[in-house]
Amino acid sequence: MRRISTSFEVVMVSVLVVVGLYLLYEGSVNRSANESGSVIAGAAFLTLGAIALVSAVKSILWHRRMLRQTLPHRERSTSA
Repeated sequence: MRRISTSFEVVMVSVLVVVGLYLLYEGSVNRSANESGSVIAGAAFLTLGAIALVSAVKSILWHRRMLRQTLPHRERSTSA
């Protein structure tokens, strides 16, 4: 499975969070024709953005841990 680039993940998460917050705001102000639809869509976009952000952070941390384990033991513990 090919990994999606981190910059694309950041852009995707940013767009999802901003659209979610905007739809929640529009639905709560009652300026839109369908308030409940805006609130539900905003909550869905915000949730998807949060899930994508958590997934990206877990992936970055996992890759860092895997790279750290590939170093020889003497390079990891150079406290002397």
